[in-house]
Amino acid sequence: MVAPALLEIWVAEIGVVMGKTVVLEELLQGELIERVHASEFTRRRFIQDFFMRSKPLIIEGATADWKASSWTLDNVSQYIPDQSVSVRNKPDGVLFDANSMAHEAVDIPLHQYLHLLRSGKNETPMYLAQTNLAGLLSNPEIYAPRFKYLRRADYLLQTNVWIGTPGLATPCHYDFAHNFYHQICGHKHITLFSPEDSARLYPNPKIPAISLVDVASPDAEKFPDFKNTRPLQFVVGPGDSVFIPAGWWHYVASTYDNNISINQWYLRLWSRNTHQLKMIPPMIAHGVKHLLAARKR
Repeated sequence: MVAPALLEIWVAEIGVVMGKTVVLEELLQGELIERVHASEFTRRRFIQDFFMRSKPLIIEGATADWKASSWTLDNVSQYIPDQSVSVRNKPDGVLFDANSMAHEAVDIPLHQYLHLLRSGKNETPMYLAQTNLAGLLSNPEIYAPRFKYLRRADYLLQTNVWIGTPGLATPCHYDFAHNFYHQICGHKHITLFSPEDSARLYPNPKIPAISLVDVASPDAEKFPDFKNTRPLQFVVGPGDSVFIPAGWWHYVASTYDNNISINQWYLRLWSRNTHQLKMIPPMIAHGVKHLLAARKR
């Protein structure tokens, strides 16, 4: 597990070893995640060795030809028009409460928000989180096209942009769809847990896709079996794309710099990947539950 003291070491060392993920993984004492370069990695190998086995990995350089790959806080306003956006601003930087899903947010013009981040004058951690790129741009596929490792039958559900400050964390959870998480600017510290660790992550009884454990500071008395999990811990930087299979738990932290990320959720409805098929019934149940809750409001 990542003890606070170890995280302090990681922050101190990151300027020296930035981009050398294996070094950082050794520093964090976590299980190693495989890292490959797009120039030496085929779609066929991805399907056989990773998708079919529901195995995470990092692909370097796979978004080098994307127009969005050059986005920074200094230039992204040239590409995304100014408009009102909802920005999370919880003082502790946690995206939402793991018990209730409650969150705090403020509506602010996008370009004002970007200026606030560049100037460093924000008083709390701030996060433009999980924002559908199609809602910000009329032609999002020009900047973040369909990822080249997706097959023709893969259904791309949504492409989201994430723009935030240091001090942020997304509570540990899993998605019902497969996820490609692309780091565009800045860095993220990601912790993954296999579906085999689900019981040891103490899922919220009301929202089973959310863990009640604060991964950064676990309560050993309330969650004694959490120490027996086997996390994959690593840092991603610009040009890294992480494959997070459906059902894999993930905790994502923004530790020390402003950052931009893009993620793409997708499904393959007909597949020999049996784990993916198991995710479809709970995904439908989750969708129906939220639809009914929305109608009651």
